[in-house]
Formats: sequence, structure tokens, C-alpha cells
Amino acid sequence: MITSIELRNFRNLENYKVLIDKPLVIIQGLNGVGKTSILESIYFAATTKSHRTSVEKDMIQYEKPYASVKLIEDLKLHEIVLTPNGKRTTINKSEVRKISDYIGQLRVVMFAPEDLMLIKGSPSERRYFLDMELMQVSKTYLRNLNSYKKILKQRNALLKKNRNLTDYTFLNILGEQLYDVGIQIFDERQKFIEVLNQKFKVNKTKYKDFDVEIQYEPNVTKENFLKHLKTKQKQDIMYETTTAGIHKDDFKLLYKGLNAKDSASQGTSRLIVIELKLALLEWIKEVTQTDAVLLLDDVLSELDLERQNLFMSQLSKNHQVFITTALPINGQIDFQKIVLQEGETINAK
Repeated sequence: MITSIELRNFRNLENYKVLIDKPLVIIQGLNGVGKTSILESIYFAATTKSHRTSVEKDMIQYEKPYASVKLIEDLKLHEIVLTPNGKRTTINKSEVRKISDYIGQLRVVMFAPEDLMLIKGSPSERRYFLDMELMQVSKTYLRNLNSYKKILKQRNALLKKNRNLTDYTFLNILGEQLYDVGIQIFDERQKFIEVLNQKFKVNKTKYKDFDVEIQYEPNVTKENFLKHLKTKQKQDIMYETTTAGIHKDDFKLLYKGLNAKDSASQGTSRLIVIELKLALLEWIKEVTQTDAVLLLDDVLSELDLERQNLFMSQLSKNHQVFITTALPINGQIDFQKIVLQEGETINAK
């Protein structure tokens, strides 16, 4: 459980510290006061990524030289310092130089409004979701993904530089390496989606007519991927890129058998993604035997009152949960309230 959060120059929170003593934490305040920034800081400290931006320096307060996040979780101090030149990560004040060794020390699952892009967005956004969730629990997946990206970069560089290439020896070697790593990533993604579908089946009775399924859409089968790498060299040379592989995979979220992108309302789409995140919590627990921290940004908006009450009642007591809201929380539940106001911070239980 996270028991302390300390921020320096992070977004609009210049010098902020709060102590946590409850598993359920409600962060309340008007828009723009920094509620989402607190969740973002926890996510950043766990994954070294922001869920809001790919431009990391945006997290540094304007005209400040750095931003830092310190979290104490189960007596372990996680610290990440961000400058325009890079990041420095430490655990209990000992530097962790390899990001792959740092990720997975603290596991989080986050829902934010941006996650609706899992339904409405591009394949790259859905692949990013697969990769981020799998790398939090599997060092093997993280190593394989890093290897795949490195080999893919080498192969594409070779394709760009050699438009008249006739000797495919090195190209084929890189292709074989790409395939060997790629099929392992394929297998882990497929297994991951199968497990999530099993959890969706269990949830089918939770809400009326809530029938959701994830449909994996690999770019190529394992057999066709190897065939492509061995026989389509000229095509790849012409396009100057590797035109097939797991780097082009996708998946669909289906609602009542149809693509949720076209068939689900805004409120139902939000509920689908929320239930996906809750399924992730269970999956992480099963795989790692540890509880992830659940971060919920603006989770209750666009859910009707009945679904809000059902959702709040089902939050597991085994996981620590942080929820942001602009409205008071109703219901007889035990929680710690953090009220943010513009220009000051008030903490109340």
C-alpha cells in the first residue's frame, strides 16, 4: 500500500506531500487543480511513462529544471527524477540504471478518459496497452519486446539503405531473429487476451446485457510471418520497411458481438474499459501474487447512478484505489478524502 506521495515541480504541484492511511482514497476538487496530476505521478513512478503525453518534459513545471516523484509503498521508497535530458530512477535511494529492472517494482492499473481510445483509437494505441500491461508482470516479455524493436530497427535501416539489394543473407538472418522473438510475443499476447476474455465471461452477469469480448487480430499468423520474411524481401525493399509482423497487431473490443466502436454508447464504452481494468487487477494478482494499485481518473462521470453504486460497491478491499472526482462521493464506504483547491491543498479524513 502507498503510504506517502511527495512531488516537486510536477505539473501544477510545485511542492506537495500527502500521507495515506486508507486503502480507498478519494481525491476531490474542481477541474484544473491537480487531481489528475497526482494519479499521473503514481503511474509515472511505477511505469516511467505518462498516460497523458509522450513528451515527458511536459510533466516538468514551467521554467523549473526538474520534476520528481517520491512514493513510499510497503516501506519501499520509489523515486523518479525527470529533467529535459532524461530520467533517474532509484529504489530505497539506490539507483536502478536499467529501466527494465525498475518497471514491475510497483504495479499499477489506470483508468483515464484517454483509455476510451482503446475502443475508438488506432491500432498503435491498443498495441501500447498490450505492451504496457504485459511488461509490468513479465520481464521475459519486456526483454523480447526490446529485442524485437532493436532487430526491427536494424532490418528497416538495411531496407532503406539498400534499394538495389540482391544478396539477402544478412536480411534473412535478421528476419529469422525477428521471427524467433516475435512468435514469443505473439504467444504471450494471445494468452493474455484469452485470460481477459475468461474474466469478462464471469462479469457477464454483473450488469444487465453486458456481453463483452476481446478479439485478437494479429497482423499475420506465425506461419505466414515466417513465410513473409523468407519470400517477400523484394516487397519489403520496395516499401523500405518490414511490412508484416507483430508490430502491426491489433485487437477489437466487441459488445454483444459487434465492434464496440460502432455499437456501444459513450457510457457503455466507459464501462467496458473500466471492467477491462478491473480484469487486469485480477490477472496481475494471479500472475504475480501481489496486488496492484488501481488509479481511476474521472471514473464515475457518464455512468448512471445505479451503475455508479454497483461499481463503488464492488471495489476490492484487497487493492488500494485512488479515485478523482469533481463531485462528492455518496455511500457508506470507508475512505480517505483529499480535497484539492486552487493555490492550496487540504487533506482530510
